[in-house]
Amino acid sequence: MKKTYLKYIIAFLAVQAVTAAVLFYILSVAPVKREIMRISEQFTYTTATGSSQTAEYLNKLRDAKHHEAFLKSALSLAKRDSIALLIDLKDSLAILSLKGVYLFESKISVIKLSKGLEKMPAEVRDSLFGGPMQLSSEIVSIEKFPIVVKKAPKDTTEAKSDDSAPTLPVQNDVFAMFTFNNGMVIELAQSQKELAGHKSAYRKYKRESRSRIRKEEGDYLYMLRIELPREEARSIYRALPLRPYVVVRY
Repeated sequence: MKKTYLKYIIAFLAVQAVTAAVLFYILSVAPVKREIMRISEQFTYTTATGSSQTAEYLNKLRDAKHHEAFLKSALSLAKRDSIALLIDLKDSLAILSLKGVYLFESKISVIKLSKGLEKMPAEVRDSLFGGPMQLSSEIVSIEKFPIVVKKAPKDTTEAKSDDSAPTLPVQNDVFAMFTFNNGMVIELAQSQKELAGHKSAYRKYKRESRSRIRKEEGDYLYMLRIELPREEARSIYRALPLRPYVVVRY
C-alpha cells in the first residue's frame, strides 16, 4: 500500500513539473519564437529591397534571439528542484525562479558591467556568460537565516522545552559577491548608501572581496554589479540554495 502511494506521489509531482515546463514554453518561449519569425521575414524583405530599415530589423532580430536564448536557459533549469536566480538586464529585473515559475521579482536600480564584458560581442557574451552558470564560491556580508521546522510535541513537557527559532543576525546590510569557474563575477548589493548594520561587517566584506579579486589577477575577470532595495536583496540571497544556478539576459 505504501509503495503504491509513493508511486502515486512521484507520478503526481512529475506531471506537475511537466505541466509547469509546458506552460512556461507556451507563455514565454513560443511568443518570442513567433516574434523572431516575424522580424526575420521583414528583414528578408528589407534586405531584398534595399530599405534603410535593414539595420533596425537586424537589431530587433538580434535582441529577440537573445531573449529566446535567455528563456531557453531558464526553461532548462525547470528540471531542477532548487531555486535559480535570473538576472534580466534588459528589463532591469532580478527574478527567483523554481521549475519555470517566477516566485519573486525585484527591480534593479543600478547596473554596472566591466569594460571587457560591456565591449564583448553580444553573441560571444551570451554564449560564455549567459548561463546557466553554477556558483563556485561566494563572499557575503550577511548570514543565511536557517528555516526551523518544528514537529508537534508529544506531551506538555516536550512542548515547554526550549526549542525556539534562532534570533536574526545583527548585521542587516546586504552585499554578496558570486564567483563562477568561467571568470564571471556577479555582485549583488543593496541600493541604499547608508549602512543599517555594523560598519565592521561591511569593511570585512570589502576586504575579502578585494582580496579575492587580487588572487585572480592572472585571469581576467568579467564583472557585473546590480543594486536592489536592501530588503529585497536580502530576501533573494536567503532564498537561494548554497550553490545556485544563475542565468543572465544582457
